[in-house]
Amino acid sequence: MQPPLSSGTNWTLIVSIIAGSAVLAYLGDVLGSKYGKQRISLFGLRPKYTSRLITAFTGIFISVAVLAIMSFFSENVRGALFTLRSLQQEVAWSRERLTEQQTLLQTTTLSLDMARFDLETLRNDRDLLFNEKNDLEASISSLREDAAEMRRDLEIMRLGTITVQANSLLTQRNILPETSPERVLEILEVLEGEVRVRVADRRSEKRYTVSEDVKLFFDPAEKSAVAAQVANSPERQYVRVLAAENIAMDEEVKVRFESGASYLLYDEGEILYRRLMDPQEREFNAEDVLHVFLREVKNQAIKNGVLPDPATNSVGSLEGEDFFEVVEKLKNIEIPTIINAVALEDIYTEGPVRIKIILE
Repeated sequence: MQPPLSSGTNWTLIVSIIAGSAVLAYLGDVLGSKYGKQRISLFGLRPKYTSRLITAFTGIFISVAVLAIMSFFSENVRGALFTLRSLQQEVAWSRERLTEQQTLLQTTTLSLDMARFDLETLRNDRDLLFNEKNDLEASISSLREDAAEMRRDLEIMRLGTITVQANSLLTQRNILPETSPERVLEILEVLEGEVRVRVADRRSEKRYTVSEDVKLFFDPAEKSAVAAQVANSPERQYVRVLAAENIAMDEEVKVRFESGASYLLYDEGEILYRRLMDPQEREFNAEDVLHVFLREVKNQAIKNGVLPDPATNSVGSLEGEDFFEVVEKLKNIEIPTIINAVALEDIYTEGPVRIKIILE
C-alpha cells in the first residue's frame, strides 16, 4: 500500500517560501510605486518604465530566491537543476550498453548451442572409437591365441618324438559328495589306467604300442594327499591327471594330480554365450566368424569358472561335422542373426564344455 501523498511533505518549507514570496512581491510593488511617484529614472528610462523594471527585477529575485531555498533544502531539486542533463546522458549510455549486452548474449547463446552440438558430435565419435578399440582388442587377443597355438605346434614339430606335451590334461573324473576313501582310491586306479591307454594311443600313431608298455610314474605322497582331500567331502570334487613334463616316445610317463571343488556352472540347455552377426559387414567370412565365436565362448566359460587344459588352454571342442554344418548355415543367411552356444549337458568346474550352436 502506497503512503499518503502528504506523508513526506515539508509544509514548513512550503509555507516559508509562500510567505517570503509574498513579502518580496509586496516590497517590490512598494518600491516600484515609490520610485514611480518620485519620478526617479534609472538607466535613462522614463519613471513609468523604471517602476516596471523594478517590479520585474523583484519577480526575478523572488524566483531566484525560491530556487535557491529549494535547492538548499532538497537534494532532488538540486539534482533536477544541475545534473538532469548528465542523468539523461547516463541513461542514453546505459541503453547503448544494454543493447550491446543483448547482442553479446545472443552471440554467446549461439556459440553455446554450437559448442553443445560439437560436444555431442565428439561423444558420438568417442563411442565409435571405443567400439573400434574393443573390436581391435578382440582381434589382437584372437591373433595372440593363434600365435600361441602356432608356437606350440612348431615346438611339437621341432621336438618330433614328443608324444605328450607338459601340463597336458590326460584324464579327469568327478568325485561325488561323501565318497569313501576306498572308492576314491579305486577311482584313482581307473584314472591311471586311462592315462596309460591315452598315451599308448598317441604313441601308436608312430608305432604300435599297448597300454601295458606305458610306464607310469607319480608321487605317492601327492596321490595320498589328493585322495584324503576329496574323500568324504560334503561337496562334489574333481581329480585331474596332467603330464608333469614333456613325454617322449619311450620315456617314463610322469604325471601329477590336481583336485578341488566342482560347482555346477551351466545347466543343460542354458545359453553360455550369444552374439549378433551381420552378413552384410565388409569382408564377412562364415568360417572366420564361427572360429572367433568359439574362442569367445571359451573365454567366457573360463571367466565363469571352467578349468581349461593348462597346455592348450582349451575347455572342449565342437565336432567337425557340427562345425561345418553351422558354417554352411551362416553362408546362406542374409539378415543379422544371433549365434547361440547352448550347453548339451550340465557343465561343472572341471568341464568339458560340450555345446551345440543354434541360430536365431
